[in-house]
Amino acid sequence: MDNRKYIIIDSSELDNLDFSELLTTSKELARKNLNETKAIVSFDETPAYFSFASTYTNDELLEIINNIDNGWYEEE
Repeated sequence: MDNRKYIIIDSSELDNLDFSELLTTSKELARKNLNETKAIVSFDETPAYFSFASTYTNDELLEIINNIDNGWYEEE
């Protein structure tokens, strides 16, 4: 069973993360929205510094990023 969770953070927070606690292995590999103000990181166990934040399953995250109004992609 996949326990992977996702969180959307401000891109400016990427410099402060301990990537050894995450499945996302570097700030360069974190998926960013079109204007690069938000980023997605993933993890199995929620790090303490994310305990305040909303986490998403893969299906919930896909619903967010596949909605063009949310700014994660643009139509060609």
